[in-house]
Amino acid sequence: MKSVLLLLAAGAAALAPLPRAHVVPRPALTRTPTPTMLGLPWAKAAAPAAATVAATGLASTLAGPLALPACTAIATVPCALAMIRQAYVFSLSYGLAAAAIGGAVLRAAGAGAAPLLKLHAQLVLAYGLRLFAFLFWRQEVAAKEEWTRKLSALDKTPRAERVPLIVSTAFFYALMTSPLLFHYQAGALAPTLMAKAGAAVAAAGLAIEAVADQMKSFDKMRLKAQGAAPRLYTGGLYAISRHANYLGEIVFWVGSFTMGAPALLVGAGAGWGAAAIALGRVAASGLGLAGIVFIMLSATKRLEGRQAESAPSVWPVLMADGELDSYEKYVARTSKLVPFLG
Repeated sequence: MKSVLLLLAAGAAALAPLPRAHVVPRPALTRTPTPTMLGLPWAKAAAPAAATVAATGLASTLAGPLALPACTAIATVPCALAMIRQAYVFSLSYGLAAAAIGGAVLRAAGAGAAPLLKLHAQLVLAYGLRLFAFLFWRQEVAAKEEWTRKLSALDKTPRAERVPLIVSTAFFYALMTSPLLFHYQAGALAPTLMAKAGAAVAAAGLAIEAVADQMKSFDKMRLKAQGAAPRLYTGGLYAISRHANYLGEIVFWVGSFTMGAPALLVGAGAGWGAAAIALGRVAASGLGLAGIVFIMLSATKRLEGRQAESAPSVWPVLMADGELDSYEKYVARTSKLVPFLG
């Protein structure tokens, strides 16, 4: 309950009206000159395209005080997949929500957006699309029967009672992506070294998680095709980090936070009101980052425990060089999460 109150408080602070300088002006709609005949108008000016009006409305909304609720609403749409399978809200919906928010900011920013802002939105969009594509492939193609059984077992809440889960999870995804939102609201910032470093970190995290996910999945498919018993994958990135996919996820969101960090205090001005706005932005972004890091660390701890429990049934393993490898040896030569840090 305490964590929920903290999230709501951060959201309320982040919703404070932005300084006037931060509101993206509604782009002027180009009106076609009215053709005339004998000085009299004979045709009405062409109406602005619906797509232009929609993009303009989106830009205004994401620049205003309802930006965070708007991102929550955007994320709620994919989170509604929980009505099909409750666990989808933490898997397929996760990727789609990130992609939807990244795509919304990219569209609102338009073709004239600052390159670093455009890159930030593209990275979040790419992260979400990659994650969704991988999870869909794994759950619906590569190991459909196994995952159908696992996901069905998690359908513990009646559909009518899943709405709070859907909305609260969508709000959390909005907090996770809020550094991108605040980056958009800050406008054309000068590309700082911090933001550039954040872009590099986010790109590295995206690559690490993508490679690690595929490595582990392909190894499981190989073992299944050979009729061999399932066992821990210890090659590739997992030869230095036992949970390389979780590491990539943390690295990506740390990078996204770093990219948006310079925008958190920009234009706040002076006085208590400006301080509240800045504090709300920092709190929203910080809670989103802290939340996903906590989730990944908790998942790492749980998986470590399960691997240790199952070790006697799958180890030792005969290596390619003819040596027997044990779980204890694997743990001794690798790091749990961050390479070379134990």
